[in-house]
Amino acid sequence: MKLSKYILGLAVMLGTASCGDDFLNKVPDGSYVEDNFYANDAAIAASTGPLYNRAWFDYNSRAIWMLGSMRANDVFSLYNSPQFALFTVDALNSDLSNAWQGLFSVVTMANASINNINTKCLPEVTERAKEAGIAEARLMRACAYYYAIHIWGPVILFENNQDVVDNPVRPLNYEEDVFEFIIRDLEYAAAKLPETPSAPGRATSWSAKAMLAKTYLSRSGWGKPERDQADLDKCKEVCMDIIQNSGAQLMEDYHDLFKYRHNNNIESLLQLQWYASADGPWYVKNTLISDLCGDSKMIGGVGCWSALNPGIDMLMQYRYKGSNGQDKWEVIRRDATFVTPGVHYDYICIAEGGYTYDGTSSILKKGVPGGPNDDNDGYVSDMNSPLNTYIVRLANIYLTYTEACLGNKESISGDDIQYFNALRRRAGIDEVASVTLDDLIRENRVEFSLEYQNWYYLIDIYKWKPEKMLAYFNNQYRGYTWDKIEMGENQEIKLVATEDWKTYEDTPIGPAIVPSVKANVTANSIFLPYPEADVIQNPLLKAEPEHYNFND
Repeated sequence: MKLSKYILGLAVMLGTASCGDDFLNKVPDGSYVEDNFYANDAAIAASTGPLYNRAWFDYNSRAIWMLGSMRANDVFSLYNSPQFALFTVDALNSDLSNAWQGLFSVVTMANASINNINTKCLPEVTERAKEAGIAEARLMRACAYYYAIHIWGPVILFENNQDVVDNPVRPLNYEEDVFEFIIRDLEYAAAKLPETPSAPGRATSWSAKAMLAKTYLSRSGWGKPERDQADLDKCKEVCMDIIQNSGAQLMEDYHDLFKYRHNNNIESLLQLQWYASADGPWYVKNTLISDLCGDSKMIGGVGCWSALNPGIDMLMQYRYKGSNGQDKWEVIRRDATFVTPGVHYDYICIAEGGYTYDGTSSILKKGVPGGPNDDNDGYVSDMNSPLNTYIVRLANIYLTYTEACLGNKESISGDDIQYFNALRRRAGIDEVASVTLDDLIRENRVEFSLEYQNWYYLIDIYKWKPEKMLAYFNNQYRGYTWDKIEMGENQEIKLVATEDWKTYEDTPIGPAIVPSVKANVTANSIFLPYPEADVIQNPLLKAEPEHYNFND
């Protein structure tokens, strides 16, 4: 099947890509892996470097925001892949195919790394280095499968690339086995990775534990009427271990999380690492900058073409009930995520005295790093951003812990919500006395908007409470747009209608333009179809899944 072609192409791509002391300054040279390459411990680290960038390129280059953010209605555009927000993606969609290819690229390269380390190391390589290299590969493989199960549900599990090449028509595996596979990989990685990074940006045992905590929470309610208490307890235990012992801390300024100079910061637990210089190979760059930026002045005149705006429903999330019971608008996280009329950023276009948005709409800020010179040490160019891609940070663990404490309860308070309130304090908004599931949904969406993970979080809730979430998705004003935005004295957002001939509908923040066809989210459209080209070559993608044969 098509998957086997990916494997044949990618299995030979693991070259002498060194991460050294700084991923940004080390370029994979594209060399083939020779039988005598694995001569010492440093060679192991060099060989796994591409797992932080090259392996993820197809997924990160575009599909990541469509699947993780647009699907959640963080963003929307009538002109840029609206079908992902409107739930009309079909099996012929090229971005869907790129996501499938991209995630299996990670699996394939991880498998190749494991095989090479197991079979090609010379006697000088230590067991500790071998185990750490395999652990990195198993961590990345687990991350790829974590995303895949949230996109498609059942997927194909495999550990040996040659098996798929020899027998490409393979069955899907049940979701319960996919979760078991992920957890086994993460438990190994947590046990074998070091507690401190061997080089800036390298994964640690805390990286694996962070993904393990998220996976326990996902599995706890997946297809169950009540969340499994054993998984919730494991989740809480791992979260507390990270919070108390990892040394990770919240960044003081939320904006700093999304600046190039704060890549691999004290809050980060795992990031993809991109080579920022313009002279590097295409496949190790973060190309998202042009898809995200809607005003080239923000990036020093570098080319951009984004037509993306925040979803109306996403803008509404920044309105909250204050401790006095009155509506308030939070500004810190909103301005770090979206640009609104009149907002000023002193850390963008520094040489020009900062950047003030003079438009009448709202465009994207998170993922848009500023210009190439004073802002980013020259590391901005066409289709090339210096920003890493977050996979998990400490804030995820704070909210994961809170949700595990909530479990099947209606609400929680006291010590159970201390980390929930810590994020609200950083955001400059009122703390709360109790937390419900609806509070957690709102807090996750605001904290991680445009970090390409909100849809995966919402899927977890859907698999536990499908009726609740179908109603939630269908009430998100999907596909609605606006004419103009005005900002009030207290930073409130108001939509303004300017054309008599358009059809408007009142929303809590003003009149929005009604789409010609409204989204209809059903149980049949939550998970995406398998790419048609792969289905044609592997009819088992339409068959009932099978159990995976775990080789203990």
